[in-house]
Amino acid sequence: METFFAPPQRTERRKFENQVRDLSNDAAMSVLLKVATGLLVVLNEDRQIVALNHSFLDALGITNPEEALGLRLGEALGCIHAHELPNGCGTTPFCATCGAAIAMMTAINDDRESESTCALTSGRNGVYEDICLLVRAQPVVIDGHRWILVFAHDITQEQYWNSMEKVFLHDVSNILSILTGRVELLHADMPHSCEVQQILSTVWRLNDEIDLQKSLSHTRETAYSPRKAAVRLSEIRREIDLLVTSHDSARGKKIATVWPIDEITLYTDRLLLSRILDNLLINAMEATDHGGSIGLHVRCDNSHVVWEVWNRRAIDRNVQKRIFQRHFSTKAKVGRGLGTYAAKLFGEKYLGGEVTFSSDEKTGTTFMLRLPVGAISDKPVID
Repeated sequence: METFFAPPQRTERRKFENQVRDLSNDAAMSVLLKVATGLLVVLNEDRQIVALNHSFLDALGITNPEEALGLRLGEALGCIHAHELPNGCGTTPFCATCGAAIAMMTAINDDRESESTCALTSGRNGVYEDICLLVRAQPVVIDGHRWILVFAHDITQEQYWNSMEKVFLHDVSNILSILTGRVELLHADMPHSCEVQQILSTVWRLNDEIDLQKSLSHTRETAYSPRKAAVRLSEIRREIDLLVTSHDSARGKKIATVWPIDEITLYTDRLLLSRILDNLLINAMEATDHGGSIGLHVRCDNSHVVWEVWNRRAIDRNVQKRIFQRHFSTKAKVGRGLGTYAAKLFGEKYLGGEVTFSSDEKTGTTFMLRLPVGAISDKPVID
């Protein structure tokens, strides 16, 4: 029998019916099928479905599980390649690169758990749809019989947005490259123009932001390496003045700032540091009514620089418990809940500092970033 990847044979009908009956009478398997979240199917060693949960039935759009029993995974999901050869799913030339087929065969042949991403085009009911599944195949032995549990998680939307993000960043980088070149030429013609210098500084900062976002998008958080270099405190102040004071949330509000007189040089990641302060200041401004004020107090000692960002409004005590939790936000919008989380992540994990806050009705809310100077020499450089 012809195959390009997995064995083509299927279980003899009477034996298969006995397998279905045995599994349906197994109490442990019944409980697993009920409590498992996401899509779960149980396969025999010929990769045929002998049991499945309600989530999988709902995904298939069927109410009678017998319609899926005996099929292979690709056949049940309507993969457009599943019936290109007489022996079905697992045997076509496309199956050799199918993540689900690879995971299942690893579980069967090597008797170990395997996880892979499966991209397929479904053509069920005349409707064609591109689907991306994260598939985990786990072999189990029950009463001397081996089964393959296949857990599938639909990551179609996640993969779509990841791809769109990469395309967006690529296109924005290209446009920004053109813009940077034009602004640099303008600055060469008008080197003494403060407005042109501000525009150029903003464009450079945007280039840095895009580079950082690309790096964070392509690596896990724990794998990102800060780009540390000597940076003057006055440079950070100029970036904050340039970006934060021109933010929409700053309109009609005052920012009272206190900076050290001495010029301190830190050894840190300038972009991450300014992003932390940007987030904290913008959050403070968004929490401040029109006509109100926020405060930024910066102080130094022999080993640390401390930034304190204050606003009058207190944070609810229940919210305070989750203020640094990822995805948690009081703004009730999808995609929010990253500002304080990012400040905590960048400030502590990447820069080796400390990000804390205090809040009550009497004194308002203060977020504090405490960062080691980390200068090249043992002592901070003071001009």
